[in-house]
Amino acid sequence: MQAKDSRYRFLLENSNIRGVVVYLNETWREVLGRADYPAGVRDILGHAMVAMPLLASTVKFGGRMTLQAKGSGPVTLLVVQATAEGTQRGMAHWSADTPLAPLACVLGDATLSIQIETGKRGEIYQGVVNAHGEQLQDALAHYFENSEQLQTRLWLMCDDQQAAGILLQALPDADPNSDDWDRAVHLVDTVAAAELFETPAETLLRRLFHEDQTRLFDAEALRFECGCSRERTAALIQGLGRAEADSILVEQGSIEITCEFCNSRNVFDGVDVEAIFRDGSAPGSQMLH
Repeated sequence: MQAKDSRYRFLLENSNIRGVVVYLNETWREVLGRADYPAGVRDILGHAMVAMPLLASTVKFGGRMTLQAKGSGPVTLLVVQATAEGTQRGMAHWSADTPLAPLACVLGDATLSIQIETGKRGEIYQGVVNAHGEQLQDALAHYFENSEQLQTRLWLMCDDQQAAGILLQALPDADPNSDDWDRAVHLVDTVAAAELFETPAETLLRRLFHEDQTRLFDAEALRFECGCSRERTAALIQGLGRAEADSILVEQGSIEITCEFCNSRNVFDGVDVEAIFRDGSAPGSQMLH
């Protein structure tokens, strides 16, 4: 079996093509355990969860990368975030029964955005495209063609226990007239979900690219981590303003905020809210799961 929750970068040195293989096991099950996702929602969320560490491997950043899809279809919102440290989280909103495919039936008329927070001086970069294609992997390939002008293909697969994916990308100095790209894509096209789920990266690459000089780099660990906290939730309340916070307290007796990524629930009573606006702290209540 392959290592759990890992990312493997590789290079086809003679072809000027780089690639990434990602396996998500416990990370994916953590996300599935947070909500009762229908099969169609589960599939597109699983594909996005795999896509995130694949995409994050193509850029250097010190903060966070966010993949978001917003549309008019049954899945109205899809958000997956990854950090430079290998953590990630994801969630989806849906309003009706969701088909397994195609993408237009799942998201409707949708936009796909990728936002990168560099971690330096609050710099944020964002690219937005329409979500075209049969599957999410097609829409992401379209994004790279438009924003990066780099040949890129993704293969995203998941079930209710595991998720995995492969990315191929031509390096900037690759020969656009070479047949190497088409051959590499054709080889990866032959990989079925069961084979990808069960085959270690080293074995898989040896099977696919035995005629190439392939360099496989060390595994990078991936894991689920939400990153929400009582302090961050207190900051949200502070952002509401004192008048709005007091209005909610009068109406409801407390302010309760549940994280959509991990279902952690924070409850703030009047004493907590007073502390927030007095000195920015949030004593007293607990974070509940």
